[in-house]
Amino acid sequence: MPQLITSTVLSCSAAGLREFLGRPSNLPEISDPEIELEILKAPELVIAGEKIVFRVTAMGLRQRMTHEYLLATDLEIHESLVEGPLPVWRHRQILEVLGEQECRLTDEVTFETPGGLLRFVLTEERIRESLETGMSFRYEALAERAKRGDLL
Repeated sequence: MPQLITSTVLSCSAAGLREFLGRPSNLPEISDPEIELEILKAPELVIAGEKIVFRVTAMGLRQRMTHEYLLATDLEIHESLVEGPLPVWRHRQILEVLGEQECRLTDEVTFETPGGLLRFVLTEERIRESLETGMSFRYEALAERAKRGDLL
């Protein structure tokens, strides 16, 4: 199964970053505006067993998706696709403490491309490209927040 692993080092505490990432309402702030992320239903806090329902525009397609949070600890958040265009989508966010005001965020995304006609649009290459663009935007937005002191 295809996998993409990216990471960044941020000038903030792991606890501050985890608190920010643990609030689904913050996701649009760190998502590439081109995907037009719209949260339809989500818990206030990321908790294992809870689900988030959202819409995104990807590769010209507007899609509604549901993810379930499988694990939510102080240093990890794992979620998995329950409803959406791909057969498999798992996202694992791992925080690593590097210092009092420095941490590493690693994102591991595992996915499977769809079948049918959608396989011609949602190819592995296009999914990877979209993920890389999205993670780059996400990391820049988080770095800016950390620089402003928003992620204590």
